Amino acid sequence: GYFLAVFESYYNDFYKELSKIDMQNNSFSKIEDMLPKLYGNEEFLDIGCGYGSVSYELIKKGFSVSGVEINNEALKVLLDRGFKIYKKDISEPLNINERFNIVLLLDVLEHVFDPMRLLEESVKLINRDNNDINAGGGYIIISVPLYFDLLDRLKILFTGSVISLDNLCYGIDNYKKFRSYNYDHIRFFRPRDILEMGEKLGLIVDKVSYGATGYIGNKILKFIVRLISNKYTVNLAPNLLAHSMRIRWKVK
Repeated sequence: GYFLAVFESYYNDFYKELSKIDMQNNSFSKIEDMLPKLYGNEEFLDIGCGYGSVSYELIKKGFSVSGVEINNEALKVLLDRGFKIYKKDISEPLNINERFNIVLLLDVLEHVFDPMRLLEESVKLINRDNNDINAGGGYIIISVPLYFDLLDRLKILFTGSVISLDNLCYGIDNYKKFRSYNYDHIRFFRPRDILEMGEKLGLIVDKVSYGATGYIGNKILKFIVRLISNKYTVNLAPNLLAHSMRIRWKVK
């Protein structure tokens, strides 16, 4: 009723512009190195896929890709791109009867009140009878921003604001719009939180990748940040030096 109307309004109005920016800044490279060995007939489900900018390449490669999305404009684009679509509120049970070999949750869990429930729903959607992926089972691949890396800890300490500096990628005007009451991230993860969720659901860690802390702004500060947090150092202390995390879980 009322809550669903507010939810749809948020994703069809305020979040629409950010989704368009995400579409420009995201590509298949986000998951390419996280995919398991593929045999050509795998079926993918991309939950909260936006305009499909990451998984569209899979369709062009001949794979079947379904998308779960609520933004009306994005749904039209997905249809034109050949996605099978499910218009769903991901804060509610998905009630999808089909099963998939690989489920994608890319920068989604930080946007929902109950990420554990959504992850559990994703596990239920895995096709455990398919013999093409390591004799049954499938995979869940997620990406999430991490809190709190060193830079964001300093920002919180000196400004009292939890709004991450990585939102500068949306431009300074959009960045200034974010306040505690309209920030699109409502869950804040550390690496151990993500790993713990998988453990509770019996998922097997198949691959983990950390993204270094980035900064868009002052050139000197940017240089210092890159010197401290980069692809060579990030794995030494991901809790402090990583601002993003990707993980591939095996579902048996």
